[in-house]
Amino acid sequence: MFISIIIKRVLLCVLGFVSVNAQLKTSILIQSRCEDERIDISIDKSVYFPGDTVLLVIQRNDTATTATFTPILLIQGTTLKSIGQRTYVTVIPQTVTPGLYPVSLRVTDSEGRRFQYETDRVIAVEEYQDVEELSRYVSIIPEVGSNNIRTAVTLDREQVRNLMVRFHRDSIRVQMGPQFIRITTTVHLRDGIAAPSYERRVVTYRSHGNPYKDRAMFIQYRTAYGAYANIRPEELEQVLVPVDSLPDWAILGIHIEQDYTIKIGAVDRANAITQYFRVRGPTFEPGFALAIPKVLYDTRADDPIDYGNFSAMVRFYFIDSKSGNRFPLSAGIGIFGVDSPVDIGIGRGGFALSMFLDLGEMARIVNIQLTNKINVGLELAPFFSIEKKGRLLLVAQAGFSF
Repeated sequence: MFISIIIKRVLLCVLGFVSVNAQLKTSILIQSRCEDERIDISIDKSVYFPGDTVLLVIQRNDTATTATFTPILLIQGTTLKSIGQRTYVTVIPQTVTPGLYPVSLRVTDSEGRRFQYETDRVIAVEEYQDVEELSRYVSIIPEVGSNNIRTAVTLDREQVRNLMVRFHRDSIRVQMGPQFIRITTTVHLRDGIAAPSYERRVVTYRSHGNPYKDRAMFIQYRTAYGAYANIRPEELEQVLVPVDSLPDWAILGIHIEQDYTIKIGAVDRANAITQYFRVRGPTFEPGFALAIPKVLYDTRADDPIDYGNFSAMVRFYFIDSKSGNRFPLSAGIGIFGVDSPVDIGIGRGGFALSMFLDLGEMARIVNIQLTNKINVGLELAPFFSIEKKGRLLLVAQAGFSF
């Protein structure tokens, strides 16, 4: 049983070897007035890459004739040179366009007449599919962002609209081939909510130094890969960052990575570039806050008031022009110490001015991330109630801002 399995595997290997060699050989019948001769043309590989050497051998079944045979490879810039008896070599140019290139045969017979024959032999040229390091040839211009979302670089809205991904094509190494890129943009609002992301797919490659050659390659890639059918020629060099409307102080994330649905090989998540930018907004903004207050000190404790469990205030915030964080100290005006908006009466609730020290904002300034809507801190509030004397309150409160 074991011996029969070994024999079967050996036979399969032999058949595979014969099949491969059969694919690398083709025959052609040369006919002239005086002679008929069959020629075999063989090559050493089934597939070649730019820079590879082609070894071509011609075998004749009639060596008595004096006709001469010269193989011709129809790739611009190549000449098959003889290195021995009916053996020829040439080098595939680095700038060749991938495809199938036929081999023809020029024959000069004994009477000096020339004939050219087309053969079934083709040289299959493929391109390199290696993944280049993005840091070698990709940058974001004209501004450089931060790789940490907490320290995003703040830009004016117009500067954000001018952001683009730039490809330094000459920095792509020769044997890397085309680079298929995915550019994903994400938007994080100031309250931490992430908006839907947007993805753009583009391709770039090392320039061949010839605009016609570059154009031909561009059309080939656009046709071959359906996901890249919408790419434009100018995107070989640079791509505008796809951004629609951005709220004030939102954070724009730009993530660039190889498209591993096209490239074959292991996924390298480290081969990526991510930068963050913050959209500058106004340095002064109003807001609305609901809170649960607790009076810690009342300057007129001898004239008590029945304070309710809620307060509602319009607040005014100053914004740091670089970080987009609100200053911890804000001013406000509204109703205080009520259980409902109609709860204000003699000895119950009233109106207050407010200076509020938000400990939550202080935590966010030192990169302790809390939800922006939560406010916890101390409040100093001049308070005015119906038919009661005004007073100054020191209040601890927790609440939400909008």
